[in-house]
Amino acid sequence: MLTRLITAGVATLCFCIAGMEITSRIGGSLVMYQDPAESAEALAAEGRWAEAAMLAEFSLTRPDLSDPKRAAEVSRRASEELDSFRGQIERFAHGAITGEPTDMASMMGSLSLDLFVIGDIRDLAVQGWKEAADGSGDSVILALSAVGLTTTLAPQLDWAPALLKALKRSGALTREFVQSLSLTVRQAAKTRDYGRLTTVVGDFGQAAKRLGPGPLRGAMAAVDNADDLSRVARAAEFDANGTYALARLFGKDGVKAIGKDGKNVGSLLASVKAGSRISKFLKKTAGSLPTAWIAIIMIVSLLALIGTMLPGKRRSTQTRVTTR
Repeated sequence: MLTRLITAGVATLCFCIAGMEITSRIGGSLVMYQDPAESAEALAAEGRWAEAAMLAEFSLTRPDLSDPKRAAEVSRRASEELDSFRGQIERFAHGAITGEPTDMASMMGSLSLDLFVIGDIRDLAVQGWKEAADGSGDSVILALSAVGLTTTLAPQLDWAPALLKALKRSGALTREFVQSLSLTVRQAAKTRDYGRLTTVVGDFGQAAKRLGPGPLRGAMAAVDNADDLSRVARAAEFDANGTYALARLFGKDGVKAIGKDGKNVGSLLASVKAGSRISKFLKKTAGSLPTAWIAIIMIVSLLALIGTMLPGKRRSTQTRVTTR
């Protein structure tokens, strides 16, 4: 009996957790499961000051979702770090060495060659040689280098291909976005029409202008394709801090909730609600699992619960009469 009660309790708990998580995903509601100020502190600890500042500023506009004192402290520290000459020199050197831009200073370091076209020529030579030798050249890098060379006279585009290349090299782009970009590159190479690729690079450049290279790098983790990138670029025109917050705190769900013109970013942010303690626990428990696995857990839990309700088999004792 005790075993049945324990099994029923565990099955009920798993069923409820899985059911609430699936309901939340289907409903598509934006519920805050983490403290934005705490996330800003984590970014600051990693030295990602531009992102920390942007998230802290968002937190200050929504004190109902966060601790404004913690957010204000992060904002103050980020401003000091971003404005200090020492910090800028250090981040420039870090960007030049690692190729990973976290703000404008580190972007200038990581793109120090590409901004003067030298990097584009270098990449065309290196990747072109690999492609000719054994077919191992990176077609995306080749195409972006070509776009960079053909747009050096367009200030809004000439550094965008270089930044996009830097993010691809550092692994900051999602696998889905790289696949989408590769398809666009192949179509451009086949048709000799670089219009679509230029549009993608242009959206990337506009997003970088509004958000900054560091926050854009963080937001790209929630971008799967050109349409997602366009949403981010459009929304950033209306609210850069809020757009970054949607991508950072809600991931792909936050980006895909943005309208094509980006105008609904304000209403989206206004509708965000803080999750209860129970909902935060559920999110930590099941939030990282794929929906298919959660559905399987829900079904198995239900079957286990039904099994505990069925009557058990009665043992029948038979008396054998042995006749001698």
